[in-house]
Amino acid sequence: MHKLLSAVLAGSAVAALSLGAANAAVVVDGYTLDTGSFGAQTGVHSAGAQTGPVVNAYVNQDNSTVTFSTTSGDLSVNGSGEAIIDGDPLLENLTVDFQKAWDKITFNLESQKGPDAPAQSDFTLLVNGLALFSATPNVGDDPCTFCIVNNGENKFTVSGPGITQLAFTFDPAIADGKQFRVEGLSSAIPEPATWAMMIIGFGGAGGMLRLSRKRRLLALSNA
Repeated sequence: MHKLLSAVLAGSAVAALSLGAANAAVVVDGYTLDTGSFGAQTGVHSAGAQTGPVVNAYVNQDNSTVTFSTTSGDLSVNGSGEAIIDGDPLLENLTVDFQKAWDKITFNLESQKGPDAPAQSDFTLLVNGLALFSATPNVGDDPCTFCIVNNGENKFTVSGPGITQLAFTFDPAIADGKQFRVEGLSSAIPEPATWAMMIIGFGGAGGMLRLSRKRRLLALSNA
């Protein structure tokens, strides 16, 4: 069922792409990808200078963890402030896992620099493991709506219920990802601790009801 759903969503992403050039947005299964500038939502900050296939960060608002990982080469992250995730030497793919679920996440993807750098890079994006978007360039000289353009601000916003993971693939590779920011702690997916409290609460309520019924029955039998 999951594979069938993923295939349907991938097909929907391709269909929605035809609307993307006109509307600068693509919508699949409640998730939306937009381009353009974004405000100063709560930033994802570096947990200290690190290098390796996995580096750690945190949401500055509540200290919940954010993990960046790649299956190609290494990552490096700056020592302080908002996390800047560099590829070593370049960034071919990147997975971002959030401890908590968010309704909106923004990010800025920076292309390669220099005279020999490609004019643009395409990317694919999966949200919570489901195919949201696969970028392809427009025909002609115009850059595509959702590609990473050299010497440009490549800011994107993903919004939707309960975002816990973003998975990118870049073609060709890019220089870095930065300005990861979150907004709106989602109520779509309760955290494990919340589920536990709800179960305990329901159990306690059931126990009180059973005790009350036993007392009523005992009172009637003694009457």
